Amino acid sequence: MTPCPNCKRNTELQKQKCPHCGKTFQYTVAQKFDLMAESVEAALRLELERRKKAQNHNPVM
Repeated sequence: MTPCPNCKRNTELQKQKCPHCGKTFQYTVAQKFDLMAESVEAALRLELERRKKAQNHNPVM
């Protein structure tokens, strides 16, 4: 998922048209790669924060 450049709502990267606002968009392979990398990086960052919070609540002895 990536935000639509027009309405900023999450849209599947492989879509050619935003299902929310109807904006059509075309990405180059390089742009798709960058968007996917940013999406994965953000998801990993959130997961790391979630795990750190869980570890602080349940410390292992």
